[in-house]
Amino acid sequence: MGKGRSILTWFEDLQLGFQQVGAEVRGISIQAETGEERWVQKREGLKELENPKVLARIKAEMEAFSPDLIVVQNKAGLPSVACESWSGVMENAQVVGWLCDNLNEPPMRLEACFDRVYYFDSGCVAALEAFYGKAGGVEFDYLPLAVAPERYPLVAEGPRKQSIVFAGKCSPHRRAFFDQIRKKGLPLEVYGPGCGDWLRPWRGRRISAPSLAKLYAGHVACFNLLQPGNTDRGMNLRAFEAPCCGGVGLYPPVEDLPRCFEPGKEILVYEDADALGEIVRELLGNPDRVKAVAEAGRARVLEEHTFKHRAERMLADLANIR
Repeated sequence: MGKGRSILTWFEDLQLGFQQVGAEVRGISIQAETGEERWVQKREGLKELENPKVLARIKAEMEAFSPDLIVVQNKAGLPSVACESWSGVMENAQVVGWLCDNLNEPPMRLEACFDRVYYFDSGCVAALEAFYGKAGGVEFDYLPLAVAPERYPLVAEGPRKQSIVFAGKCSPHRRAFFDQIRKKGLPLEVYGPGCGDWLRPWRGRRISAPSLAKLYAGHVACFNLLQPGNTDRGMNLRAFEAPCCGGVGLYPPVEDLPRCFEPGKEILVYEDADALGEIVRELLGNPDRVKAVAEAGRARVLEEHTFKHRAERMLADLANIR
């Protein structure tokens, strides 16, 4: 259960992961889907899971499917009206949330009604403990994000551009850091909404997964810069997507990084713009080093960090409870 039609594809990719391990899956959108649902939501100024038309549709879909496991993406809980509407289905299933954004504080207007919450960023733990403190019996488990290799396949090896690349939302925070990099003379190409490349406006468009794969694998390295508020100590989706298609990941030294990759071997870690410059200059003069990191990073992703692995983990937890 999550947001379809999102720039993030983890709603579709997690469904694929469950299918790959033999589970019967149904994806349910929490967004207003019909004209009537959208009209009610706009007219009454409701949140997506407070819309009675959306709640009724989701209830009917769940009752028809009769799930054993309900995974709610990027939610730590549900509005009370959703809990009441779906109470019959939820009593017969394990209900879990899986966060892909950092939870900086206990969520407002939600009920602590899940049996388990998976978090991608250890910075979420304090808020989860505060939110579920009185509920008792709720598991909080680290479960990093992942990648679908089918969406980010290995790109055929060829000459890499002698620059690093960033592809994603170019917020003011990120653009300020880009300026620091360029002032140090480092070769950087930027793609994505807000990149501000007036000479090449097509770079500011939303980028498809096949195009991203070519960008990540076609440059010396993929530069990763966190978005304040979204990620604090964890690994975002780009951290897994870049090595999956043959790219070299550059990532800040966040606390959760060693839980996913071996720094210096499978991913390269920079403290600041100066450290980034040293790493990039080493890579520009050492194609063997680029190849070694790319291959090690991809091997680690395929071994541990696909959505199939995440589906296996959730089903194993479900089996242990039962």
